[in-house]
Formats: sequence, C-alpha cells, structure tokens
Amino acid sequence: MQQTGYLPVATFVLPENCWTEHFYAPQAIAQENFLKKYEGNSTVESLIASQRHEAQLFDKYKAYYGYVFYIGKKL
Repeated sequence: MQQTGYLPVATFVLPENCWTEHFYAPQAIAQENFLKKYEGNSTVESLIASQRHEAQLFDKYKAYYGYVFYIGKKL
C-alpha cells in the first residue's frame, strides 16, 4: 500500500457468517428460482452446478481462506 501512496490504517477479515448467512444462503434460494425459470437450460444448470461446487469448497476449506479488507489513508 505504501508503494502506491497509502498508509495502512486498519484491516479486518470478513466473518464466516457473512458468507454463510448473507451470501450462500440467499444464493441457494436464487439458484432454485433461476433453475425453475430456465428449466431444462443446460447452460443455467452448469452455472448453478458451478456455484454449488464453490459453496461446497467454502464449507470444506473455510478455515484456510477468506477475504481481508485493507483500509488505507492517502499520504
């Protein structure tokens, strides 16, 4: 950050519940609605399968990765 003209002020890790409660849970509902709307569409089915796989990977490996936000002040 400093090389680009910012002073690091704070960091925080996005909590697990932000993923589980506020991303993956609503996404699962939206996926079902999308599948019903485009029933039989193989492209949609492939997209949803990919998203579900991502959720499974998160559930399995959430202890090993996540998002960190960095807050900086312009120098």
